[in-house]
Amino acid sequence: MKKIIILAQKSFCKSFRSRVFFVFFLFAIMLIFLSILLSLLTFTEEIKIIKDVGLAVISIFSSLIAIFLSAEAVVGEIEKKTIYILLSKPTDKKSFLFGSFLGIIWTVGIAILINGGTLIFLIYLKQSSVDPGILLALLFMELEVLVITSIGIMFSSLSSSALTSTFLCLFLYLLGHLNPQLIALKKVVQSQITKGFLTLVSVVIPNLELFNIREMVVEGKLINLIYTGKIAFYSLIYSGICLIIAYLLFEKREF
Repeated sequence: MKKIIILAQKSFCKSFRSRVFFVFFLFAIMLIFLSILLSLLTFTEEIKIIKDVGLAVISIFSSLIAIFLSAEAVVGEIEKKTIYILLSKPTDKKSFLFGSFLGIIWTVGIAILINGGTLIFLIYLKQSSVDPGILLALLFMELEVLVITSIGIMFSSLSSSALTSTFLCLFLYLLGHLNPQLIALKKVVQSQITKGFLTLVSVVIPNLELFNIREMVVEGKLINLIYTGKIAFYSLIYSGICLIIAYLLFEKREF
């Protein structure tokens, strides 16, 4: 466990200093402030616009940071030949893999906290109060990041290039947000083979729309705690399976 924590700290420092992190992070901050200008151009409620745009921006950019960092976590080290240095020390592949995973989770978590704090500050300036649902929405984003990062680590353990693993992770991320449409399509098609295929795809592909509670938060609706627990359990199980697969792939890999 100590090895994993040390490697997680190294992964965190590396991820925090990366250009990808700073570009997406600063761009997210800019768009959150831009949401104030957007609210002035509409006839709807300003707070709702700020909440909606702000939460959407944080969700998208935290996911993109997780995708780009995790997709090169393993294969990037192999391409740079630094994997030999890391594994030449008293470090096993399992510690390296899970340390990289935790480091990225910490990095993206800090980005979510800072961006979320900025959004909360802007909302507080407008209405002198903050909806607790915002905090829950940020938690759901971090749970989504758990799933996305585990997928990125899995593809990074499998792929031969960082570009390939990034593309695969991004593709699965987009499909994950289309999962409800796949489930709806299953009810319409007549062919049992097609239904079986869609069922399999909808199970294998993560349903990332489960983590999207932005609309409920904007409308001020209460989030069921039981639902929150189910989503947390789902994210832990799915990410756990992906990490196990990643470990099995990485264990067999020779470089």
